[in-house]
Amino acid sequence: MGVCELLAFVLTARRPGARALLAGVVGLLLLAGVASADPNHSPSSGHAPAASGATPYSIALNYTIRFYPRLFTYVQTGLGKQNFLNGPNHMGPVYGAVPAPNDDTLYANFFLNLAQGPQVFTIPGTNSNEVRYSLLVTDVFGNVIQTNIPTNIATTGTYLLVSQGWQGTPPPGVTVVRVPYALTVWIIRADKYINGQNVIPEANAFRTSLRLASLHDYEQDPSTGATQLLPLRHYAPRAKAIADGLVDSRTTTFFRLVQLALRSPTTVPLSPSDLQLSSAFNRVFAAANRAARRGNHRPLAVLIQAARTAHAMIIDRFVSNVDQNRWVYFDNIGEWGTNYLDRAATTEFLEFSNNATTSGYYSAFTDGRGASLDGSSHVYRLTFSTNENAPEGAIPDAQRFWSLTAYMPRGMTLVPNAARKYLVASYTKTQKSSDGSITLYIQASPPAGHRANWLPVPRGPFSLVLRVYGPTGNTSPGSKYIPPRIMASSRP
Repeated sequence: MGVCELLAFVLTARRPGARALLAGVVGLLLLAGVASADPNHSPSSGHAPAASGATPYSIALNYTIRFYPRLFTYVQTGLGKQNFLNGPNHMGPVYGAVPAPNDDTLYANFFLNLAQGPQVFTIPGTNSNEVRYSLLVTDVFGNVIQTNIPTNIATTGTYLLVSQGWQGTPPPGVTVVRVPYALTVWIIRADKYINGQNVIPEANAFRTSLRLASLHDYEQDPSTGATQLLPLRHYAPRAKAIADGLVDSRTTTFFRLVQLALRSPTTVPLSPSDLQLSSAFNRVFAAANRAARRGNHRPLAVLIQAARTAHAMIIDRFVSNVDQNRWVYFDNIGEWGTNYLDRAATTEFLEFSNNATTSGYYSAFTDGRGASLDGSSHVYRLTFSTNENAPEGAIPDAQRFWSLTAYMPRGMTLVPNAARKYLVASYTKTQKSSDGSITLYIQASPPAGHRANWLPVPRGPFSLVLRVYGPTGNTSPGSKYIPPRIMASSRP
């Protein structure tokens, strides 16, 4: 049933990327035998029932919110090789694999699966004036994992990535790093500019010199496993659009995919509360399907409505978390604890973001008056002041850079434009006013005399993300930095 339903969705998907991603998910379902799987099967068999007073509706709602991030990583890992160091050969609007990619850095990434054995990760020696990067390691829910690998300075090292219980002797000169979970996400971002200087050739040389290889292969040849740069179409499937479509249009398939993900031995960590919720949902979902087979579709409709309500809550939690100038900021990214709604909301719009000490992310979906951003009817201005004592709107302090990027709403992808210009940043050659302030022009066509300060947007809805890499001074965590108000005027 799940396979047939998903096949129908594949055939009706609007975008080739969506069809490609869902076709891969079909393969996962077929391999796992989900069509004949027992809906009662649970990774938490034998655990206590859900809390007293929980209803099928509340169980499905909380299940959707809590495990929504795992849907993203489950389909992402299922469509590519694991323990494979790769990255896009360039960045552009085609990239959709992760919501809201940046064009400030060059990416290299891999899904580390220690079920396939220890892996050796090599970071080449670099000059800190030519290469600056960050390393993000998360579990499958996006929670940041700390390692003893330097994460934001140019350094060198070779690391043996092993499970907690691994026993063995590393090769000479190799540092053991014990990783707490079987499957983790590793993302390296190398800055394209340092102190305003173009270091793209050096950053690209750095990321292609990274190495990841099995222990056996490394011992045979320490130079094996270099980063492979892939065509952008490899990253085209829009994960956000697929997740949205599944919850809103093929909700029972969404449920079955999450069930499948939670049965995977790589889905860790799972707390006792996670296991309890999973078990409770499996029971009510199985009962609802049995009722539907007897002609009573009401119980299944209740679960579907709960999931769609949860999805609306996820979106609303993000877009409504605004300051007085209508900017969205979360200070708990990657460190949510049990705040599952914030975790799901950030996954929806900013999956695999760094925590607050590494980067700050300020998103906008409306102008300063609360009207939705739309390039078909308005042009926008954003002015950063030089007044350090101003309560809001100052130029953001950054140890690495700040940048403003626009995104298309469906997949949080970059905005296609003839200029192939996707951001304005502290390292771009912007024009400054006599008092040092910077005004950015956010509109569909280039503004006369201000092209350097122009951020292209579509003739339609869009959103913005202001990034601050290396927050410091007025953007330091806890400083409550407020970006300037977005001013709108009608298009001429």
